[in-house]
Amino acid sequence: MPDEAARKKMALDYAQRINAGDIEGVLDLFADDIVFEDPVGRPPMVGKEDLRRHLELAVSCGTHEVPGPPMTSMDDRFVVTPTVVTVRKPRPMTFRIVGIVELDENGLGRRVQAFWGVTDVTMDTVVDKAVGKATDTAMDEPEAAGTAPGTDPAHPEGNRA
Repeated sequence: MPDEAARKKMALDYAQRINAGDIEGVLDLFADDIVFEDPVGRPPMVGKEDLRRHLELAVSCGTHEVPGPPMTSMDDRFVVTPTVVTVRKPRPMTFRIVGIVELDENGLGRRVQAFWGVTDVTMDTVVDKAVGKATDTAMDEPEAAGTAPGTDPAHPEGNRA
């Protein structure tokens, strides 16, 4: 089983690699049968190909993660990391999440749970350069901010079935 230092490094490596747009490097951190819930409460992504699609979307949306200090468990299986995630597309958003990763005996992530809810997301203010003023991208008016009706403005993938 991976020791505490290895588990903490895995969590930090994930953020560094996603920020660099290194999808293959991120996938290398996970077992082939990874179960990835982002957020918990939505249908999980299962397997590396499903995760790859999620990562490709995250990179294309300009995702940037700033992890807090990772914490581990005494059973040599888990690492927990509070993280601030910013997304630039389809509109600027900031998520405050807690990620829990269960690692296998080889130090690869076998299950990931990203905990965040609607109240953990803020829509960032953007400056409309054409008119020179700030525009609030409030979550309670998704159509006004350019989000199609019926989508989830708090998730870059919209509604996932």
